[in-house]
Amino acid sequence: MWPLAGFAFGAVVGAVGIALRGKEMAQVARPGAKAVIKAAMVALHEARVRQAEIVEQAEDLFAEATAEVAEERTEDIAATIRAKAQKAAEARNEEVIRRAEIVAAVRSLYAESAGEPSSDRLAAVIAAAEERARAIIEAGRTAGGPASAETIDLSAIKRTRAGGADHE
Repeated sequence: MWPLAGFAFGAVVGAVGIALRGKEMAQVARPGAKAVIKAAMVALHEARVRQAEIVEQAEDLFAEATAEVAEERTEDIAATIRAKAQKAAEARNEEVIRRAEIVAAVRSLYAESAGEPSSDRLAAVIAAAEERARAIIEAGRTAGGPASAETIDLSAIKRTRAGGADHE
């Protein structure tokens, strides 16, 4: 506001001087009016420079905040994708283990009963295989300790299967 006030003051002083004394006053007031106008121009330039600095700082701050928000969103999305992928892998691994146990148990039953097992015996063998599969899956989850409580340790599954290879 100061640059415009100085300019207005200079214009008023010049106009009054011209009205009262005419050309004499205009000649005397001219250097003063010129100095006021120059000061107003310098002040206006300084105000524009400060405004540009403030705008630049605000733009930088906005850009930093935008980048941080984008990074946080990216991290959240990546974490969600990893969690869903882990759950899908666990479900697939559990299904593979369950099917492998049932197939092995049924093959063993057919081998020992010459291909003619009773339906009760078949149901019992499948139920036992399901139970073994649950135990293998649980052993795989706990074998790695707290760091891998969400993943299945396939080496533990192999050890459990190798140790519990006797099928009904």
